[in-house]
Amino acid sequence: MKNIILLILLFSISINSQKVQQVEVVKNDNQISDLFEELGQNEIKLDLIDILSLPAFDITYERIKDPYSSFGLSLFLNLGDNDSASRNWADKFSLAPFYRFYFFNKRDYGGAGFFAEVFTKFSTGKHDVEYFNPNQDSSGMSYWETVEENFFDIAPGAAIGQKWINKKGWTFEISGGVGRFLLNKDEIRPEFLLRGGFSIGKRF
Repeated sequence: MKNIILLILLFSISINSQKVQQVEVVKNDNQISDLFEELGQNEIKLDLIDILSLPAFDITYERIKDPYSSFGLSLFLNLGDNDSASRNWADKFSLAPFYRFYFFNKRDYGGAGFFAEVFTKFSTGKHDVEYFNPNQDSSGMSYWETVEENFFDIAPGAAIGQKWINKKGWTFEISGGVGRFLLNKDEIRPEFLLRGGFSIGKRF
């Protein structure tokens, strides 16, 4: 009889200890808000592709409004002395304000995960334009003359992407989107623009 009572006590203790060891692994809204506040609401990030390919300086400031949305501004500055060798046009400077919506899952911290954004890009730059010159050159023939002209344009658009963030606040982001120039009157520059890249940042 004593052995039976002892077994029952041991079984009861084992069940209670298992209940104590249970850990909640799924974040609730309060946990997400706490982690979000710990990481901060400001983020600075730098695009790696533009630095390596042009070179250019493309930096973005993002203000995390809440775990589900944010807004910010991207600044692009072309550091090259001329356009890319593969094209006869290039942005020299641009500003792109944006608004972003996050669709994160319970593994994310808020302000991270899959996102969709809308943006408007204001850009200035230069491109080569060929004009037919009816005046005769030294050989007595008319010729085409290439002239470098400045331009300004506006392009609204949309993009999607994915952002990862660790507990130290470091972020890695991949994104891609498309926009359309509104003031393009010639066939030299493209009608559409591509926006996106690979960015590394820090939230604070």
